[in-house]
Amino acid sequence: MIFSTHEANAKGIIEAVWYAGTDALKTGEALCYNTDYGTATVANARRGNHAERPNLTNNYAFAGVCESDHSAKAGGQLVRIFVPGSKGVEVALGIDTVLGTGHLTFTAGASGSHRGRFVKSGFTGRGTVVPRRTVTALVEADWAGATWSLATDGVTLTVTDASDFTVGDTVVFVGSEVEDGGGNATIGKHIVSAVSTDAEEITLSASAMTGTAIAAICCTGYAYTGNPRCQADLLTGEESGGIEFLSPTNAAAAPVPMVGGFTYICGGGTLAGDNDAALAQGLFPGMKKGFYCLGAIGGDDMTVVLATSGVQLDGSTALVSVDGFDAAAEEWVGVYNALRWRTVGVIGCAEASS
Repeated sequence: MIFSTHEANAKGIIEAVWYAGTDALKTGEALCYNTDYGTATVANARRGNHAERPNLTNNYAFAGVCESDHSAKAGGQLVRIFVPGSKGVEVALGIDTVLGTGHLTFTAGASGSHRGRFVKSGFTGRGTVVPRRTVTALVEADWAGATWSLATDGVTLTVTDASDFTVGDTVVFVGSEVEDGGGNATIGKHIVSAVSTDAEEITLSASAMTGTAIAAICCTGYAYTGNPRCQADLLTGEESGGIEFLSPTNAAAAPVPMVGGFTYICGGGTLAGDNDAALAQGLFPGMKKGFYCLGAIGGDDMTVVLATSGVQLDGSTALVSVDGFDAAAEEWVGVYNALRWRTVGVIGCAEASS
């Protein structure tokens, strides 16, 4: 091998998996193994060679990141991925990076074509990367849900500075205010079709509203041009569990956080009553779970209610719920013991015993 060629190449470890999804994949987007493929009582090798976008049930089965772009295929397709242990490979971004600073974890969630991008930090291990390049990836972002506002028509979005945007840019909603009647922003990617710098508004190519909104709704998200990527090292070790974004809701159904991994609570809007998110029992001893509030929530707050009473930070008091998620940077982190969750860190919110 020529030494100069060796120096120029990333140290990628490649595996081929079958992607059964019908959508397009971008270079650097993360995939997880389809570990519940087929009939549960029947052995099936596809659970280790079929992959899908990260969701609420495969977030502890990180596979790797796409080596290249893949156009949409109706019947699925074979995809080459870089697996954990790869160094200097490209990952798809949803945030700016600084070489060697911090780490980023893949995005999971119940739905949305944005799943698989690296946006925020989660726990270390498989599915988490260390950036090895400084990249300005974003056009604009509203992580607090304080500025971006989607009009009732579903296509007009008020932003901080419309001059940042150009036609063809991608806007990603990761969360939004959810009105009493259920109106909320459609989670995932949306394309910019027009820009109005006079009104600080952009127009989306199709409606991004789910349901019918009574008034404009606050949104949490980010925007980018093309497919911003960063050179990164893919960590090995325990599964990180990914990250997700969760929106408090005034609708009847309370949000359900994924088991394990890190949940970012979206701010914006006003709650008419406490919004109880049910935290299920962990899957195994040592599983980690975190919650972090991104922005202010008006009115009442979001509460995390444990399925089974856990243990507070003091090591003895019962933990029934974690109350008061209603401001930026409030955080709770727990570890699952054999039978219950135990607090290992809490900031801003309150542990409750009843």
